Amino acid sequence: MISTSGLSPLAGISLVRENREVFEADIQRDPTSKREIEAFRERISGIQTVDELAEDYQVFSFVMKAFGLEEETYAKAKMKQIMTSDPDDKGSLVKRLSDAKYDSLNEEMGFSADGIAGGNFSDPDWIDSMVERYTDQRLIDTQSEENEHVGLALTFEQKISGMTSWYKVLADEEMNDFFMTAFGLPDTAANASIDARKAMFEKRMPIEDLQKPEVQEKLIRQFSAFADVIKSQETQNAAVTLLSSGSGSFNQVTIDIDMIQGFSASRHL
Repeated sequence: MISTSGLSPLAGISLVRENREVFEADIQRDPTSKREIEAFRERISGIQTVDELAEDYQVFSFVMKAFGLEEETYAKAKMKQIMTSDPDDKGSLVKRLSDAKYDSLNEEMGFSADGIAGGNFSDPDWIDSMVERYTDQRLIDTQSEENEHVGLALTFEQKISGMTSWYKVLADEEMNDFFMTAFGLPDTAANASIDARKAMFEKRMPIEDLQKPEVQEKLIRQFSAFADVIKSQETQNAAVTLLSSGSGSFNQVTIDIDMIQGFSASRHL
């Protein structure tokens, strides 16, 4: 099995890009993933209501993982309400939640307000697209466990096409974390108001530029560079703590993170 453990985000995401079919094949060979994919393909066409979906653990688990909601698999009542919410009603649950994952779940599953399944459950193309979504998300999840920054870079690639406003970016925790690092912003910036953070992001680049492939690639490279510096600083701090707990002396040579962050903050892509 190919591993990205220990690689920089840029090296890791390059490895995934070059060997994506291998990574995806490994995921689909995983016993749990294989069982869930098979269960979904075999049983989804027979599911008629949102209650039936929630009662089938393997199929429901597949759906939650496909939309990056594995941690909420237990929250069946909430998920059923989201899937049957009216997306045109600003007061509905799906509209009151800021995470775009819920919008995608509501739209793709296609349940009516009374919990009746649409015709998509028997559409082979839709079923194939869901298996692809599941595999893509499991790839991100496994990479996030193996190499956090590679997982975050893959998440950026997955979500960037839907990011049409900085408010939307800020409402998405993973995307917000990616841009905080890519723009070299200090942790303290996370405590600023959403309008203040929006202004910080706008200062660095116009939202329209996010859909340019060359800008996306540059952001990944910038994210990788800053993530490497942060990781180096964390490792160095851990070494200092370890050495200072014993006898002897250690002259620490540090990288001025604030200086690098200030340099990035003063630049535009």
